[in-house]
Amino acid sequence: MTLIKCKNIITKIMLFFCGFIITANTFTFAQTQQELDDIQEIVALVNDDVISVYDLTQRALLLALSTGQAEISPEQMQVLQRQAMSALIDDRLKIQESQEFEVVMSNDDLEASFANYANQFGLSPEELEDQLGLAGIKKQTLLSQIDSSLSWQGIVQGLLQPQVNITDDEVYNAIENLESNKGKFQYRVSEIFILVTDNARREESIATAITIYEQLQNGAPFNALAQQFSQSSTAAVGGDMGIVMEENLPIEVREQILTMEKGELSRPIETEDGIYILQVTDKSQILTLTDDDTIVNVKFFLYQDTEDEMTQNTLYQKLSSHFGTEKICQVNEELSIEIGATESAELNVNTMGGLPDNIKNSLLPLEVGYGTEFIEDPDGLVSYVLCEKTIPEVNVPDFDSMLATMTSSRLQLFATRHLRDLRRDAIIDFR
Repeated sequence: MTLIKCKNIITKIMLFFCGFIITANTFTFAQTQQELDDIQEIVALVNDDVISVYDLTQRALLLALSTGQAEISPEQMQVLQRQAMSALIDDRLKIQESQEFEVVMSNDDLEASFANYANQFGLSPEELEDQLGLAGIKKQTLLSQIDSSLSWQGIVQGLLQPQVNITDDEVYNAIENLESNKGKFQYRVSEIFILVTDNARREESIATAITIYEQLQNGAPFNALAQQFSQSSTAAVGGDMGIVMEENLPIEVREQILTMEKGELSRPIETEDGIYILQVTDKSQILTLTDDDTIVNVKFFLYQDTEDEMTQNTLYQKLSSHFGTEKICQVNEELSIEIGATESAELNVNTMGGLPDNIKNSLLPLEVGYGTEFIEDPDGLVSYVLCEKTIPEVNVPDFDSMLATMTSSRLQLFATRHLRDLRRDAIIDFR
């Protein structure tokens, strides 16, 4: 992803926040913010903790905002309200569990996490709060969700992790297995998991998953929807499950993932415990290097677009006259002016695999210090210069890193089961 394209994406996200409107023809919250504040009607009790109409309305609005749609139909809003109720119940259970074990988040923790969340959208905390307000959502609604998520992480790390017992033999067998599987594929997978604790309401969970899947197909960011909708412990990190090998994939989803390519999205997958939506964010061969693994430092030069071929040739000749020199890879404003570039900078990418295919394929045959022909970009014409290129070594994971990977995988399973048990044991009174 180029810096230029990143800027365009941030602009789109800003428009998404600013343009979020639920029209009168689809669904309207007619109450003013003050009227919503005054609503005290209780819709559910979770072990005596209250969920009010106001809580439900705020969370439904937050979920609607996360979908990225400008319009929400009544049917879609019903799905969002059901998911909002389920999410609020889980939040109450997580907070109750954290209070029992004295896991309490400070205001500084919450504000730091809020700022990090804003940063994902290229916004400052103040800008995010303003945009939430435009959608009728109070900052406290998102802070409450963050509180439950962070508190649950504390429970997972403090209460559940000590229960994960992985023997030395298991670790050594895993390392040996890794070596024997050299060349086979491993996957970095992100998930959105909708928990099913009551089979009588399974159809509602399926409808929720289908709605989320449709939003993802329409371009909604996976990590944002995972943070809002997923009921897995990975929700806090945007659904990232990390790198998993074929044999470590859950049986229910293994067959699906093995057929998926990098960037591909799965349809909702039903399992006994719930419904998964998966995305393969990376796919690589075990202990095998590819071009994507090559470590690079890339600089770009941006020019105003022109249809005049002679002008393009003149600009490129000025740029290419510096190819192969040390000067080309220095961030130098004087050089940019000399060769007529409107902007130059280093890309925030450190491997070939992090580049779009057209740029990567143009850079692969080049020597260090040389650049590509002009490539069209929404902001103009761009030449990418390869400033560093390093082929990394292939190393078998050591004992500690393998233990950490296995612990994380097993801990996710324990966390899912623990939340399911809390929900099954809870006294939930719907009003």
